[in-house]
Amino acid sequence: MDPASVENALRERGQTIARMYPNLSEVQAAVARTEGRRHPRGGRRGFATLATGLVCLLLGAAAATAATGVLDPALDAFFGGGDAPGEALPETRVPTWLQPAPGFNAPDEVSLLASAGSEHLYAYRQSGSICFGYGGHVGECRSPGEWSRELERDRWILRPVGKAEALWFGLVNTEFASVRVEYTEGAPEEVAVTNGGFVAAIDWARGPQRLIGLDASGQGVASRSLVAASP
Repeated sequence: MDPASVENALRERGQTIARMYPNLSEVQAAVARTEGRRHPRGGRRGFATLATGLVCLLLGAAAATAATGVLDPALDAFFGGGDAPGEALPETRVPTWLQPAPGFNAPDEVSLLASAGSEHLYAYRQSGSICFGYGGHVGECRSPGEWSRELERDRWILRPVGKAEALWFGLVNTEFASVRVEYTEGAPEEVAVTNGGFVAAIDWARGPQRLIGLDASGQGVASRSLVAASP
């Protein structure tokens, strides 16, 4: 086998590796299989250079994947078994649908993460699950691992609720400092991210266009079209 054929074969192998995001042991195994073959003089040097490139490509891809999302410290602690982030609410401020009632396993503690006027994003733990309450009556409970994996993968979790989906609740990672709602009519509106969450009220009469997540410098880190969601 001539050097060009070896390099072409390895290059094709490298493209497959890049597409599949293999682990390091898989790359090493591929290298070992090729290493055992006899090469004409001069072919091994080209192979070594290419193999090094493949390993660098793998490590670079892994680093990029790991950097796509870092959990907010408050949410990370909550998912790990700590207290719910935000303001712990006294019983008099806990929404009625989360208060103790016959046949209902009410949470021991409810916290307030974020607000938009009279609408609130709540956090609580119930039967070993991590739960978030969206507004006056909607709750969602999942395992800590499920919440963590989604935030690490997607940067933000969006939940449109309410009449005509006029309220958008969100959980975000550390990249976000605020969220902006852009309209075709009038100025955009911006809400702060607090404790890893936010609440945005949508005015459908003004023609909402986008929901944009912003970092501390005002640069966009995520965007969601609101045009398709228009009632």
